[in-house]
Amino acid sequence: MIIRKAFYWWLFPSAVVLPAWLLVGWAAFSQGSGWSFLGLLVLCPILFVAMLVVGGIVMARRSVREQRAVSWWDVALFAVWHLSIIGFGFFLPGATGWFAVLGILLFAAIFWVSLWELLTETRARVQLTFEAYQRAAQPREVPDAPGESVDGGEYIVIEEQRERD
Repeated sequence: MIIRKAFYWWLFPSAVVLPAWLLVGWAAFSQGSGWSFLGLLVLCPILFVAMLVVGGIVMARRSVREQRAVSWWDVALFAVWHLSIIGFGFFLPGATGWFAVLGILLFAAIFWVSLWELLTETRARVQLTFEAYQRAAQPREVPDAPGESVDGGEYIVIEEQRERD
């Protein structure tokens, strides 16, 4: 549970930290040209938005908000995705392209798995709500015997006295 909670708290800070890591990694490890830095300046905001989108989808699930922990599927996919982003930031010759492709594929997997989990959980909650409405809409039992009354035979008589002028 600690790992799931850690990923819960890491979701939104990672949207800032990991794109910043790419910029720091380029400065420290890249021997590329200014054009590769320009490409990185375009990539970082896209990565930021992508991480916010999947983080928002994950946080939209009620179970995640109540438990303050993501699912194990989320942990596995986010761990591998974040590791691929970190690996990309080292700008290893020949491996950078592979890390980029892996990162894009993992983003697609996280997006669709998170969306599937959200829709599955929401559908279950909506079904429970409709079943509760169905139970509430069922007619109540009315006494069948003609002598029985709903109020148990009790009644209140209010007598009014009129004053004459």
